[in-house]
Amino acid sequence: MNKAKQALIFAAIAAVVAVVGVIAINPFGASSVQANQGGKGAVQKWEYCAIIHTDRERDNFPERGVAVIRYFQTGGAKEETVEFVTDIGKKNFSLRDEALAKAIAKLGDEGWEMVSKEPDPENGTRQIFYFKRPKQ
Repeated sequence: MNKAKQALIFAAIAAVVAVVGVIAINPFGASSVQANQGGKGAVQKWEYCAIIHTDRERDNFPERGVAVIRYFQTGGAKEETVEFVTDIGKKNFSLRDEALAKAIAKLGDEGWEMVSKEPDPENGTRQIFYFKRPKQ
């Protein structure tokens, strides 16, 4: 076995040992899980949403960026569109990025926490941003 393979195997074993060691000595253990779930006996319920689409729309003047937020509910999904319109003469990054930033800020102000970012299975160049918050 060459030295590069030996070093790679050693690094992998060291990483596993380090993770197991941290889990074994975690002083918070189950208590932080219970705190996350609202204490003993109570199970925290969550609501979820995702920013599923961002784009630049040129149909209207002025051009605008849009981001679509989909809220997942027991009765079905509900969608909301967040728009970003640039001020005349003001330089922005991209309208698409500005709309995404506005949607993320809106969700953060409403208590949503981003939990994941995944590639869109229908369009690999786009991302879907998932959020959760305690059910209200």
